[in-house]
Amino acid sequence: MQKNIIYILIFLFTSISFGQKIKTITEFRKESDSLIKTRKTEFNKFGNLTKEVRFGGYDAISKTFRNKIRIINYKNGKKISEYYCEDFVAKDTCVLRSFSTYEYNSKNKVEKQIKFEPDSLIRFIREIKTENKMKVSKTSSWEFNPIKEPDYDNALVLTDTSYFDKKNRLVKSVNYNSRIKEPYIEKYVYSENKYTYQRIGTARDTIITFNYTKLQKEIDKRNLDYRFSSEDNYKYKIEYY
Repeated sequence: MQKNIIYILIFLFTSISFGQKIKTITEFRKESDSLIKTRKTEFNKFGNLTKEVRFGGYDAISKTFRNKIRIINYKNGKKISEYYCEDFVAKDTCVLRSFSTYEYNSKNKVEKQIKFEPDSLIRFIREIKTENKMKVSKTSSWEFNPIKEPDYDNALVLTDTSYFDKKNRLVKSVNYNSRIKEPYIEKYVYSENKYTYQRIGTARDTIITFNYTKLQKEIDKRNLDYRFSSEDNYKYKIEYY
């Protein structure tokens, strides 16, 4: 099928044909009369995010532009691996910064992620179970001292329980840290044109209100893993299959 490319401002909802499957979304930041490319996100025909490039500035030390790249691989619709690398453009070299492997247990419906350092030391192990509009994530972390073999007795354990509404929107998250007595809670309240985020139980409790554009709503209906930036400062190019 011939590719259709549509340039849109983030608030121009009517420019998108939602009957088509999105292949890429490219983000540009507006600076004076110029557009600076900041992010390019790719999806497969099933709507899964497969690659994201965040374009960086020029590095005078390495004498090249440095981009951060995330690549996700799937098998039978499930994640099997994920890679983060830093792209030194002029040298055509992407230096591995971390990578993950995924396993999915179809019996207990648990997804297991093991994240590694470039030298294959383990950074964390995370198990996620989603059931009945609730997702429970348990992470055993050795972030500051990556290890060769799991040492659960000395791991930092993070347990997060997330709750979703009928539209599959996150409404509440309760987050426990094994080294802190009380959890902190995140709440989301949605209305037609905005949503409010509230964080409770930390030294930096906060309430923030975000405008929720029609474009973002429609992207969410497609279950795409994507968040648009500020309406005022960014422009987007969407490419379809």
